[in-house]
Amino acid sequence: MRRRAGFLFIFGAAAPLVILVSSAWACGVLATLKAAPSTAAAGQTVSASGVNYSDAVGTTFTPVQIRLDSRTGPVLQEVDPVNGRFNTTFQVPAVGGGDHLLIATQNKLVDGTPKAGTPGRTTMRVEGAAAGSSAPAASPWSSSDPGAPGGSAASVDARDSGYAPLLGIGLSLALLSIGVTLVARDRAARGGRPLLGG
Repeated sequence: MRRRAGFLFIFGAAAPLVILVSSAWACGVLATLKAAPSTAAAGQTVSASGVNYSDAVGTTFTPVQIRLDSRTGPVLQEVDPVNGRFNTTFQVPAVGGGDHLLIATQNKLVDGTPKAGTPGRTTMRVEGAAAGSSAPAASPWSSSDPGAPGGSAASVDARDSGYAPLLGIGLSLALLSIGVTLVARDRAARGGRPLLGG
């Protein structure tokens, strides 16, 4: 009886914690970036918009910079968000044809030093190679981007991947199945019934 009560206590104490963490990840407010059209030619004007950015530009935060292919790639446009949102345009640069990553970065100023935050991301397809350009198409997840899957930085925010809500739900379900299995085994052992698979 004590063993069963111990299992139930552990399960009951851990389940709310896992559910709370998974809910926090799932409901996290992340910066977004959209580009229209998503397929364009070099020199074409593209609209870009985003939400969930910070307004205190110049005092607490830097302007939003739309960069090409990585956090340190060329800046295509710089814009100050209003009410957490921005709408702007930029010209597609002369780059190789194929898929390219667009990243909207905004840094927090800590004692005057910019600290990177979670960027908004989207992809854009450039039709054909620009005249005089022999550059190959960039991978939509450039390895030079510390926030991209496979990036080299150790400080990647787990929420960037988009899999965090699934991970939280998976952990909750795993904990639930472990609790049910332990209770079932305890009941079977006390009743002399054979365990499934045991």
